Amino acid sequence: MKIIYLLVLLTLCTYTAFAQSQKITISAVNIPIKTVFDQIQAKSDYYILYSDEVVPDSMKVSIQADKLAVSAILDQILSGKNLTYSVSRKGMIVIAASKNAGNSKTKGTNIETSINGHVNNQNGVPCSYTTVALAKNTQVLSGCITDNNGNFHMVYPFKTNETYQLKITALGFKAWSQTFVYPDTAFTKNIRLTEESHTLNTVSIVAERPLVTRKADRYIVNVEGSFLANGFSGLEVLQKSPGIWVNSDGSIRIKGNQSVMVMINDVVQRMSTDDLAEYLRALKSESISKIEVISNPPSEFEASGTGGIIHIQLKKSRSDGMLTNLYAQYRQQNKRPFISSGGLIDSKIKNFYLFGNAFVTSDESTYVGTYHIIYPGNNIYDSYTIRNNHNERLQYRLGMAYDLPKNQSISLQTTGNVSKLEQSFDTDIGFNNLSGYTTSGWLRKPVLNASTFNYVWKIDSLGSMLKVISDYAYSEKTEQNLFTGAYNDPTKNSIFRTNTPNTTNIFSFQTDYTKALKNKTEFKAGVKYAGANRNNELLNEDYLNNNWVVNQPGSNQFLYDEHLYMAYTSFEKTLNKTSIKAGLRAEETSIDGNSLTSNEQFTRNYLNLFPSLFINHVFDAKKNEAVYFSYSRRLQRPSYKELNPYRLQVDNFIVSIGNPDLQPQYTHSFELGADFFKGWSANVYFSATTNTIAQFAQPIQNNVLEYQTRNFSNSTEYGTNLNIPIRVNSWWNMNNSVSLYHLSYLYNNIRNTQTTFSAKTAQTLVFKKLFNLDVYTEYRSPYVNGNTEFTYVLYTEVGLSRKIMNNKGRIQLYFDDIFNVFKEQEYTNYNNTQIYFYQKRPTRTASIQFSYSITSGKKFTNKKVDQSNTEEKNRL
Repeated sequence: MKIIYLLVLLTLCTYTAFAQSQKITISAVNIPIKTVFDQIQAKSDYYILYSDEVVPDSMKVSIQADKLAVSAILDQILSGKNLTYSVSRKGMIVIAASKNAGNSKTKGTNIETSINGHVNNQNGVPCSYTTVALAKNTQVLSGCITDNNGNFHMVYPFKTNETYQLKITALGFKAWSQTFVYPDTAFTKNIRLTEESHTLNTVSIVAERPLVTRKADRYIVNVEGSFLANGFSGLEVLQKSPGIWVNSDGSIRIKGNQSVMVMINDVVQRMSTDDLAEYLRALKSESISKIEVISNPPSEFEASGTGGIIHIQLKKSRSDGMLTNLYAQYRQQNKRPFISSGGLIDSKIKNFYLFGNAFVTSDESTYVGTYHIIYPGNNIYDSYTIRNNHNERLQYRLGMAYDLPKNQSISLQTTGNVSKLEQSFDTDIGFNNLSGYTTSGWLRKPVLNASTFNYVWKIDSLGSMLKVISDYAYSEKTEQNLFTGAYNDPTKNSIFRTNTPNTTNIFSFQTDYTKALKNKTEFKAGVKYAGANRNNELLNEDYLNNNWVVNQPGSNQFLYDEHLYMAYTSFEKTLNKTSIKAGLRAEETSIDGNSLTSNEQFTRNYLNLFPSLFINHVFDAKKNEAVYFSYSRRLQRPSYKELNPYRLQVDNFIVSIGNPDLQPQYTHSFELGADFFKGWSANVYFSATTNTIAQFAQPIQNNVLEYQTRNFSNSTEYGTNLNIPIRVNSWWNMNNSVSLYHLSYLYNNIRNTQTTFSAKTAQTLVFKKLFNLDVYTEYRSPYVNGNTEFTYVLYTEVGLSRKIMNNKGRIQLYFDDIFNVFKEQEYTNYNNTQIYFYQKRPTRTASIQFSYSITSGKKFTNKKVDQSNTEEKNRL
């Protein structure tokens, strides 16, 4: 086992947040200032914390703010109120009394003194972010809040032998107060709060928050509370999110045509493109809180995924007791049904958390596909296929967590997917004077189970942290294909079957340390190990003389063993209005491959460094005007299946083969962008990739068409993206995205290039007391991948939704591809052979969904469990 030593950077970096400059609209005339705080919370990413002693009910304000920054609104409404505010790095605004509040009526020395204290609950657990107020004769003199460890520090010009009162309030706890004579403050060292015993009533707040907000190295799509939360699958939410594009095969991209790494609640989804798409189809939009889009990831993320990272964060339950969400959906796909149901539950008993969910789906559909191939000499192949699908999926998650003393916690989580995917293919084939009919039955049963142990120690209130994560994942897949072909030439008749089972074991361990300093400087460092072994098998059998006979040349067993050793370090620093963040990551890869059947073996060892740099300059925080630059080096490793030297005969004319000679691809990515004018954003980018991994199609002997994943010499891509949110009026919102990019592949001195334009618009119309109307349209002009060209994409979707049953239930109707124009067409021209492929799926569908939420209890924040095994699951 090799060890990577040391990574040192001299570039400074920083953390910046733009949430405070979110622009919202508030209209208030002589109403309680607390009501304005509630509106700010509902329309922004902030949670506002204050004490009733500091902010009495009688304090009223008036304000007319049209798309004004949060900071500007707070400056206006707190002016002249002897109140001030501070913003924590975790998105919390704390309202406190000004230091000079009440000084005009307090006689004595002006020398500032202080008191310190510590606040726990009745179980001895520190109470973070509770409000501490100092009062005298009913007048508030000063205030502060506790940190992550429950500690507080209050500065005030106390006078010896004067009587004061200390008051502490926190959501979910009984108010606490004690009168004391300064300097007798020993009681503050161990203050205990008592939890409220009653259950909170359900409170519904209807408000608007921006769909997109930006941070220094990413932007955030706020799914919860938007039109995206209305009855979609996880894959459909990504498809409709600004700046995210989903191809017909389920592959996801942020810019151009580069693959991304997908994370869910800090867990990297280590699956193939197909398996990940199946998983996201089972995930419901009602479970999603927000999506982080990171086009150039910093060094703390694994280097895999040349197209960036999409991080899906699921909702955090806020009920102390139990939260339950149930749903059911039915969709008509031409004449065949799609049925899905499931639910999630979160609960908390003192310091113990229990959470889980399960989703079950039955999906039946019919596809139609054609091939038209023109070979040299005008030999022509035509096929027409009807594909019937019956897919059943079960996805589940079960976990528990326990809060230890001194801001420590441990957690354990198990996730899994169990599917049964059945497809049958009926094909008419014609090749010159040869004609025939083939049938194929394809049965797959993939199973994935993963368990994670997580330890977190929050060292201080500034954000310093130690995290240890250990993961184990097991994947198993049985796959069988039975093929029968009958032709007018009996010598071409064939019956064969292929079995392609595989098993994969992945173990990983990582530790991360974060040190946050008071001068807006943060240091991060971490190490990680990930090991994977996979057993791929391909058994090909021909049916001869009423017996199954093993086809030795067409069979193979392949063992793959991989070890990854990783380390990183990064610094963050803010200098006036300019933020700089820099990092360096090292990853060493050791691979052993062994084909037991063909006795082919290979060994690879390589060490790579992956630097990253982010620079952000804010011109006007209140107007959200800023420019940013980012650079990162990334890689993409071949999938385990692609490295397997298998040969899969689909029919007499089409074959798919593996490639043990595949090398990882490396990408240098640059991006320059700006935020401006009412939430608009734009960027330009350039990416250069060597050893580009892409599918390659070519004709071989006997007019057989061969598909194989290969390394192209290089590819370059440059383009621009523009996101344009438009608020037409109070009941009509539009979110638009435009993308233009140029992509070029080079292989064997043959270049395949294409400039592609994409545009999509999502419009939400709210008709109060009636329903919400959602309209979504997307267009993508022709594009290329490898040596294949793809046709344009165009479709429109319309949805209606309405809340019922005291807003606890929601019923939704949705109509997809209402004009039935979505289609999949590919064209390849190589070695004087032209290949045309066409497929039509049942894209014009109608669906109905009902969801219902049950909540009870006091507020709490649910636990997230981080996972460590990175892109290994992506490559299963």
